[in-house]
Amino acid sequence: MNIKNTVLILLVAALAIAAGSWFSSTQKTDKEQAIEAARAKFASVQGNILSPPRKIAVPELIKHDGTAFNGKDLQGHWSILFFGFTNCHMVCPTAMSVLAQAKKLAEDQKVDFPQVYLVSVDPERDDPGTMSKFVTGFDKDFIGVTGDPESIKALSLQMSVIFMRAQSEKADESGKSSTDKGGDENYQVDHSAAMLLINPQGSLQAFLNAPHTPARILQDIKVVSGD
Repeated sequence: MNIKNTVLILLVAALAIAAGSWFSSTQKTDKEQAIEAARAKFASVQGNILSPPRKIAVPELIKHDGTAFNGKDLQGHWSILFFGFTNCHMVCPTAMSVLAQAKKLAEDQKVDFPQVYLVSVDPERDDPGTMSKFVTGFDKDFIGVTGDPESIKALSLQMSVIFMRAQSEKADESGKSSTDKGGDENYQVDHSAAMLLINPQGSLQAFLNAPHTPARILQDIKVVSGD
């Protein structure tokens, strides 16, 4: 074998090795492809998708029609839980209005929309009757949930939802403001603004973070639910 043929053979071998290496680098395993798909899915949602979903134990509370609310209410369909209260100045009415608009948008697109629950973080003032007037004012199918404060707190902690009664500022006789920690019937409650997406197994599947828009909410629900 002459030198020319030897060089040609070595060149062909080198090209074959390089081509094989390039081909192998472009072929991803099923696991790698699944990881990339999951990352793309997570990145497309305005919030956080939990994988695996978080199991929650729902204490018995009360729906705005006076019937019991428990874990069975979250089975068999997608749900959205929002923790808020009826005396909320802006965040809660805005969130409920946006959810109502998102539901209407879903209906126009013939897409199922999750059952919406407003869980009160102010059960002292939010009795079932008050909750009923508030939630159904946005949509007749929305459900208000209230009940024992400790039970609501137990549920909120599982959802990573934080809330606390806000200190209000009052002016004293001299005109100076002072902090009031109690006795104010117009107090506000500071709380998390995330919407919580619950899967049909009753587990927390995703946090949908503010700022919320109807189109964004519906899009994120579609991504998470796979519709």
